[in-house]
Amino acid sequence: MVRMLMTINISKGWKTWEEMAKGLEPQMNEVGSKIIWAGANSDETAIYALVEMKDPAMIKTFGERPDIAAIRTEAGADVASTTVVSPIGNYFIG
Repeated sequence: MVRMLMTINISKGWKTWEEMAKGLEPQMNEVGSKIIWAGANSDETAIYALVEMKDPAMIKTFGERPDIAAIRTEAGADVASTTVVSPIGNYFIG
């Protein structure tokens, strides 16, 4: 499994993005991916997420899949802004 710290610009705030992300959990689980942690910046215009996946290519193959991209866009995510900040080897959540 690969872990990536990602950021995505959002336009409808944290709550809308969070509800969308929780709603996509079944589809993410089907492809072997999950969100370990997510948070928003203070003005709720960007989220940061630690995501685990089988293959880093899943960022594009899953996140840009037309049905998934439409759900993300409807929730205010700027799909094109999805950026990998860094691969993550080790982490601690306290």
